[in-house]
Amino acid sequence: MLQQMSGQGQQKVLKVLATKRQAERVKSSFSGAVLTKEGFVCHCVITDVSSTGMQLSLPKGTELPQQFLIKTPAVPETLVVNQAWVTGDNMGVVIDSVE
Repeated sequence: MLQQMSGQGQQKVLKVLATKRQAERVKSSFSGAVLTKEGFVCHCVITDVSSTGMQLSLPKGTELPQQFLIKTPAVPETLVVNQAWVTGDNMGVVIDSVE
């Protein structure tokens, strides 16, 4: 979890998630909630983050719309994301905006 990371590592992940500044890919393993306009869909694990997106590990068979929301304890804002690719139970998403 992000709370268990060192101060410098935690700040790096928060910076990547909260802004669209140039940053390298960071491996992670923290939880998130997937939401649509209709409400909660499922939990996910955010396994990788960069300045523009992230990789999610989702429950088997999860189907999502092209655009959806991610809420994680790692950042106070809700992330609006768009699907970029899907391989099995993993999905790459592009961060569209932060609410």
